[in-house]
Amino acid sequence: MTRAVLRSASAMRAALLRIVLLPTLLATAALSVAAPLVSQSFNVDIGMSGNGPPSSYTAAGRAGVWNVTEAAHGTTSSGLVDLHGASIPVTLRQIGGLDLIEGDDPATVGADGLLLDDFLVTYDAGLESCVFLAEVEPGEYEVLIYARMPETDVDSYTDVDEEPGNPHSIVGGPWPGQHQELVSYSRHQATVGPSGQLNLHSGIVPAANPADGAALNGLQVLRVDVFADGFEVGGTGAWSSSR
Repeated sequence: MTRAVLRSASAMRAALLRIVLLPTLLATAALSVAAPLVSQSFNVDIGMSGNGPPSSYTAAGRAGVWNVTEAAHGTTSSGLVDLHGASIPVTLRQIGGLDLIEGDDPATVGADGLLLDDFLVTYDAGLESCVFLAEVEPGEYEVLIYARMPETDVDSYTDVDEEPGNPHSIVGGPWPGQHQELVSYSRHQATVGPSGQLNLHSGIVPAANPADGAALNGLQVLRVDVFADGFEVGGTGAWSSSR
């Protein structure tokens, strides 16, 4: 009788322990799955050091910490962080953009100006400003390329190697007061494979005058998996590229 009572009590304690620990175990499992996805969403402002937008700035994608790099020709930038400021292994190598220009478009103010008013420029029709990202987690991404020149009649020609079909976009025009697709940025859907490579470009529009140049202001690389982590557009709710 006593042994039966003890076995019953032990079983009850084990069941209670499972009930108590289950939420913690589930939360831990969820974090272990979600962490790589969150860590592979990041923002990059290409421009003067110490002159990037604040982490509250969404641009056309998602708010979060902005990595700032001059991305000089032939150099590799490391030490990147994700939207939360956590270190990620991604590196950024830039080839082709030879000049880093700091301009002042009076129409772009505040954080918009911080992102758009300094940029890489190529003046060679055969040499784009090319960003080669390495160590990117394989998966589906939305890539936003900011490629607007202050001159409203000068366009840039953008693409992402890993986007199916490799479509190109023409970006430029008068500033409408906020980010607008094909005015300040282009949007691309890319699939990163096991190599971890993600390559994007901004160059001279075919038949345009190379002397006018083409700009690369920055980029946002965002996992398209639907999850909520506090940095969604508008601040709440789950985010996906289908918006």
